[in-house]
Amino acid sequence: MRFGPLGWKPHPSLTMSQLSDDSTLRFLQDGTFQITVFSDLHFAESEDSIKGPMQDARTAEVVKKVLEHESSQLVVLNGDLISGYGTVADNATLYLDQVVAPIVDLGLPWATTYGNHDNQRYSKSTDLFRREKDYKYSLTKNMLPDTPQSGVSNYFLQVYPASGNQNVPEVILWFFDSRGGDEPHDWVDDSVVDWFKETSANLAQQYNKTIPSLAFFHIPITAAYEFQEDPGVDPSREPGIDGEKVWWQGRGYDGKTGHDVSFMSVLSNTDGLLAAFSGHDHDNDWCFKWKRTTTNPTVTGDGVSVCYGRHTGYGGYGDLARGGRQILLKQETVAKEVVTWIRLEDGLVPENVTLNATYGQDEYHPIQQHTELRRIASESVGNSYQTATGMYSATLLLFLILYFPLRL
Repeated sequence: MRFGPLGWKPHPSLTMSQLSDDSTLRFLQDGTFQITVFSDLHFAESEDSIKGPMQDARTAEVVKKVLEHESSQLVVLNGDLISGYGTVADNATLYLDQVVAPIVDLGLPWATTYGNHDNQRYSKSTDLFRREKDYKYSLTKNMLPDTPQSGVSNYFLQVYPASGNQNVPEVILWFFDSRGGDEPHDWVDDSVVDWFKETSANLAQQYNKTIPSLAFFHIPITAAYEFQEDPGVDPSREPGIDGEKVWWQGRGYDGKTGHDVSFMSVLSNTDGLLAAFSGHDHDNDWCFKWKRTTTNPTVTGDGVSVCYGRHTGYGGYGDLARGGRQILLKQETVAKEVVTWIRLEDGLVPENVTLNATYGQDEYHPIQQHTELRRIASESVGNSYQTATGMYSATLLLFLILYFPLRL
């Protein structure tokens, strides 16, 4: 008996005609731009039993709840949307409809990098990409269509100011396909590295300035593994979950490091690159400041911050609470810092850090609590939130109301 996607039907919002035709990414009038990153959703597991569709429904609820807690302008799906190994028929594109349904319902644009499990068995990243093009507010692109060995989701997006000069972006977002799955080479291909190097140089020349940028790819770089080994993740300076050994680019191919040297080199030498974000390792969600030379002496980190997301889906291994990483940029300080935190499906914010020149030296002592992070436009990004402990306050007030009459 086949169950298939739970409650699936063709989504009525495919045309999204009720939304504006302008899909250009822009900062808000308050000078902020927020991104929500979901990693490792893993739809389509156990599709011949009720367990799989129930997992998928829970994952869709995670996406919905996290987005309802936040006020993002863009969603990034950072790989492994589908568990290709779990599919038993050529229906992965139907699962893609389920993945994006909560995002479509909220009228948000999204951009995808495909992961190793998106291109496995009956799930093909090329098919997922074609399906995404049916959605008006899918911003996913393939800028290297003539080099199939490079993967699919290699492209960039530009984020413009809310007002002022509309011809020059404030931020560039880079997306890379780290491949894997049925394509055994699980690292960013050298053809992509060459394209990235040339394109970023052309953009700098076109705009006559260095544009701050972020990078997204599914499988983490070898530098993350080497940092984890030495000096190691310090829970005060790199707060977050350090629950498993980093599975670096190329490890799935032959277990050796070095396959992503070209990619790491171009990342570390890209002027204005503030941070890079990956997923893949479900039990990790920490960030680190990449400063040290790797085991390959030609690659130096140059101060780029490197972060994991948070395991979002109820498919795949791991017992961590599900959620997504949040990224907040502010025009005033976008060249200097990125504020980022993890939002869990129950509203909990276990981590909130500022990726700046002193990240890796600053100490954090996070206390998990239910919070709402509200932007305050007049304050600097580092102090741009106020914590609302509404549940705690309400409980305390109720206690006082009941307690004092009894005492009297």
